[in-house]
Amino acid sequence: MAADARPVRLTRRGRLVLTTLMTAVFLGGLALAAPTSVASGVPSESRVAVVRPGDSLWSVAVRELPGMDTYRAVRQLREINDLDDGVVQPGQHLVLPVRG
Repeated sequence: MAADARPVRLTRRGRLVLTTLMTAVFLGGLALAAPTSVASGVPSESRVAVVRPGDSLWSVAVRELPGMDTYRAVRQLREINDLDDGVVQPGQHLVLPVRG
């Protein structure tokens, strides 16, 4: 004999568990989709400069980091942005070193 098939009903506790589980999945997805700057450990107080046509690391350093030794600024720009050489492209975003 076949058993009576009754529809599944969620109790109040079941709804709470389901809501909590869905919230955890949603927050986990947000954590995985975090912006690269957050995921890579770049400090949130960092500024970003956009490379203009004709720019070099030197010109970005002079324009964006006035008062800082330009040689040091270029070296830090290369380190922070993981640049093997000093070549930059228009439209490229460069994370600027935090002045301290």
